Amino acid sequence: MNYKEFLKTTLPQLGLRWRRFNRKSIRKRIIGRLQELNLHSLGEYHAYLLNNKEERRHLTTLLTVTISRFWRNADLFEALETTWLPSILARLSAGEPLRIWSVGCASGEEPYSLLILWEERFADSDRELRLLASDSDSRCLERALLGHYPASSFREMPIHLRQKYCTNEGGTFSLPHDFPNKITLVEHNLIWDPPFPGNHLIFCRNLAYTYFTEPLQQEITNHFHESLLPGGLLVTGRKDRLPPSSERLFQQRQHPFYERLSQANK
Repeated sequence: MNYKEFLKTTLPQLGLRWRRFNRKSIRKRIIGRLQELNLHSLGEYHAYLLNNKEERRHLTTLLTVTISRFWRNADLFEALETTWLPSILARLSAGEPLRIWSVGCASGEEPYSLLILWEERFADSDRELRLLASDSDSRCLERALLGHYPASSFREMPIHLRQKYCTNEGGTFSLPHDFPNKITLVEHNLIWDPPFPGNHLIFCRNLAYTYFTEPLQQEITNHFHESLLPGGLLVTGRKDRLPPSSERLFQQRQHPFYERLSQANK
């Protein structure tokens, strides 16, 4: 079994689009995993996966693409600031916190961007922000806790915000020391673990609707619908699209913002 055959045979069984993983960096990770398990071929690894649920879970984490950066798609953050966050905040009851879940947060670039936006624009709104960030890769979460990033991570972030919130330490930029305490970082596998409930906003960009098969996308979309409060928003990647069957659960307001329908249309 060659690498392409392994992808075509194994990944659809995990709910993954195999063509998205036909790249040298992913192949290197898989071969490294074979060596860790003392297996001698991709065929052996495929057979091992069939009988080992924990290894299937591990493989989905191993395949995770962790490329991210601060203020990715700057127009999205502008829309959040001017339209969507003010709209949601206006609907909250007295004393109700704003709950946001950043799914597949990588090393924290997205949730920290949301935190900076909150600090800049909404910190004086007498509202509490509860920001949950999850990823299946514990190593990414460890980097998020440290809050240290290369300059390339900030290439889309407005310069005045980078200068205000980041300290340049020999080419590495560090966030304020209290930032990790303002976010709840959790190890969570979107495929295997149940969703977190009670959210006003869920960010799932360049993950489920990029790498998952359509049946798994629909399952995840169902989970997001359950996880969002009435009128809540699901935010996807710029090139992401929800599966067609999701029209009964979400209404596209302004791509990539999808509003949860209070009662799923039959």
